[in-house]
Amino acid sequence: MIKPDLLQCFIAAADTGSFTAAGKRVGKHLATVSGNIARLEDELGVLLFDRDGKYPQLTEAGLNLYDGAKVVVDSVERFSRNASQLSLGLPASFTIAIDENMAFEPIAKLVSKAQQQWPFIRFSVFSKGVDDIFAAVRQGKVDLALTPTVEGNSQFYEFQAIGHLNILLVCAKSHPLARKRQVSNDELMAHTQILSQSLTDQQALYQVIKMSPTVCFANGYSNMMQLVESGVGWAMLGSVGGQMPSTITVLQPEFLKTKMQLQYDLIWPKTQPENEVHRFFQQGIEQWF
Repeated sequence: MIKPDLLQCFIAAADTGSFTAAGKRVGKHLATVSGNIARLEDELGVLLFDRDGKYPQLTEAGLNLYDGAKVVVDSVERFSRNASQLSLGLPASFTIAIDENMAFEPIAKLVSKAQQQWPFIRFSVFSKGVDDIFAAVRQGKVDLALTPTVEGNSQFYEFQAIGHLNILLVCAKSHPLARKRQVSNDELMAHTQILSQSLTDQQALYQVIKMSPTVCFANGYSNMMQLVESGVGWAMLGSVGGQMPSTITVLQPEFLKTKMQLQYDLIWPKTQPENEVHRFFQQGIEQWF
């Protein structure tokens, strides 16, 4: 089996065009670099460099093998780095769950950053209703979850109060309510209200939020937003950072004298040891609020 350090010398010489410069790059003496490349040529049975001139030139065979050598060396380095991080207690996989009534984009951006920092970790992300998330945490299927605060102490999870999510009343710019400077309760009741299907499992909250006799249910933030944008009706949607798409109008209802907010917590299994990845997502999610 060809040793990676032989391939490293070959790649460095090909990149720099000089065995001397290659030695400086890989931290080896000229004689070691030259010897390693000669040994590699013997093992492969091909000539990698033409040494007739002042500087070594890649042969056709060397040029053909260069890309493959880089893939092998990169794979070995990645394997070694990943093994080292695992030995420090980082997880091989990490699963995150967020309340389905929240926008998915912020968590997607965090996962992208985490993947760049820990490319060996297998990340899983899903949006579910509150009951499904708590069940998954109880079963140890979730490492970290973002959910609305649920009253009462738990025997199976730890939690951190993370902040308040602003709730906005919204409709499409083409909706009749969008032309109103201020919207009365009667006007809201006269139009279809879009509600999250998961609210039907939380009757107390459902009775508070439901205002219109005409209701259209949807599963999850994205589906609710699409119904709003299509002009089906108005909805109460959580806003991260107070931002809404340009197709949406934020309504000013008469009954609302203060901001509507919903408290959110981060929760995780009691048996899960805290690690660097856990802290990364905690800190990242805190910034949303």
